Amino acid sequence: MKYLIIAAALCLSACSNFEFTSNIAPSNFKEYFKPSAVTEVDSETLDSVKNRNLGLVEGLSCQITERDEIATEAAARTDARIKAANMGANAIKFGKCVHLKNTPACHVSVTCYAEALVVDDPQ
Repeated sequence: MKYLIIAAALCLSACSNFEFTSNIAPSNFKEYFKPSAVTEVDSETLDSVKNRNLGLVEGLSCQITERDEIATEAAARTDARIKAANMGANAIKFGKCVHLKNTPACHVSVTCYAEALVVDDPQ
């Protein structure tokens, strides 16, 4: 029992000078959750609620080389949501997503086009 207590004390004191840093900081929470503040809507929803178009946004996902993370439509849509939120939108209506290969900047790129909107009651 005595050795167990000594071992536990050594383990606990061994980490006493350990410092942990993370990019997850309370001051960054707004940025982390910004895409979730923008709701995707469709034409049918827009016909039934009052809305205002703030302009067009495009989201981009780029796979620079074959070894990099794959470009996805989900990442491009998230980028578009962030840009819409930066414009003050609370809703977004997606149009097309375009997939291109071997462009001058990207091995594979996905670009999604959308309208940034302010909707009275997004659903």
